[in-house]
Amino acid sequence: MSGPPGAGKSTALLALDRHHPDLSRFGVRDYGLRLAAAGHPLGLAMREALLRQELLSNELVRLEFAHFLDQLSTEVGLVVLEGYPRDLPQCDDLLRTALDWGVRVTGFVVVTVPDDVARSRVANRRLCTGCGATTAGPEAAACPACGGAMVRRRDDTAVGFARRLADYHAIVDDLRAYFGERAMLREVDGTRPADEVRAAIRDALYAEDTVSLPPAVR
Repeated sequence: MSGPPGAGKSTALLALDRHHPDLSRFGVRDYGLRLAAAGHPLGLAMREALLRQELLSNELVRLEFAHFLDQLSTEVGLVVLEGYPRDLPQCDDLLRTALDWGVRVTGFVVVTVPDDVARSRVANRRLCTGCGATTAGPEAAACPACGGAMVRRRDDTAVGFARRLADYHAIVDDLRAYFGERAMLREVDGTRPADEVRAAIRDALYAEDTVSLPPAVR
């Protein structure tokens, strides 16, 4: 799954994750830091780069994704990848690794919003330090979901947003073309109300031809 900062993809996936126990999310940064916290050598090799918000080598990301697949619970029936792949070599790595693990990859979801909408959302949103939920405005002092403190993300500054948006635009056309040629591209209008965006993402993910694990792997 991909989309510009402020598209609402992470918020939607957090909500879906709470209601769909068969769904598992893979994010390069989140999973890498979990491995580092557990003292795993792969996570420790990534830790400093992840904390500095630097890009990892494609080989490290491939190994991380393979480790994630290897650790999946037997209850998982749907895998969602956030921010991966991010270039054409990673697209090839993803498909090869999925094939090696018996995972069928046929859906790539892009949540689309205009740049000015994304900019406005990022300038105003706050992140819960407890559960990771976001709010659309700075007024909430506590998370309505868990009561955790609401803070601004470090990379939600104007400079940070501009950098991340430029990074996204630099890769998204190649990713669209790669997965579009394979009839895998799915697009969701991120300007719709949050509940409609969440429903559209859910429908795209749970369609028959999205990222899934065949019964033999479960």
